[in-house]
Amino acid sequence: MGEWKTVYEDEVEERWVTLKVYESEDDEDEEGSPVVRVTVAPIADEASEPEQTGNEPMPVSEAGAEDNSITLDPDAVEDLEEELIEIGFSPEAVRWIISKVPK
Repeated sequence: MGEWKTVYEDEVEERWVTLKVYESEDDEDEEGSPVVRVTVAPIADEASEPEQTGNEPMPVSEAGAEDNSITLDPDAVEDLEEELIEIGFSPEAVRWIISKVPK
């Protein structure tokens, strides 16, 4: 059984990007590029950040991320470029995100 491993998590073009790669125990049987998942969420500004009601404040990067996040599960890393452009990333940002995918 495999698991998702986070390989990159940071702000890109004012959006929080989390890049995960699926690591399988059967890596030697796999061909081609790794299986990836990208989650993109807007970063809340301080003015629009919801008030915290719990004991621990929620990190800004995760504030409202459940409600506004977009998860991309491309069939191949090559498809990821097109999907990132479709949701509004610049070509430079797309190259940056894709460069974080392990070879």
